[in-house]
Amino acid sequence: MPYWASFALSVAGCLMLAAAQTRTVAQTRTVWDGVYTDAQAERGRASYQQSCAACHREDLRGDSTAPSLVGESFTFLWGDMEVGELLARMQKLMPPERPGSLPAQTYIDIIAFMLQKNAFPAGNLELSADPAALHILITASRPGR
Repeated sequence: MPYWASFALSVAGCLMLAAAQTRTVAQTRTVWDGVYTDAQAERGRASYQQSCAACHREDLRGDSTAPSLVGESFTFLWGDMEVGELLARMQKLMPPERPGSLPAQTYIDIIAFMLQKNAFPAGNLELSADPAALHILITASRPGR
């Protein structure tokens, strides 16, 4: 094979790899993409009050035994993780007296409430309990900043 043909194939391969990486980055959703609705967060607020507020307090700031679920504490604990990981941990550990006892959609609604309280924007579609849809990165930094 002539040198120029080999070079052209190498360049084409690099371009295809770069395009694939760009698609992957472009397909990554974050909590800044409006991944829950206000109505869902309101349902989550009611469920949070019933199942979580006794430990994490009504303002989500926690206490000496339960971590804060807002602000820097939230992003320290969950930053650069996916919503699916947060869901799995909540289902495994919460509420402490009966872990995993809430319906999956209730956990999702509580997460929507937590996202709202952390000032992540609401969108037009509800956060889904579908594991494939939960590949949403939790990040403090707003894209483009």
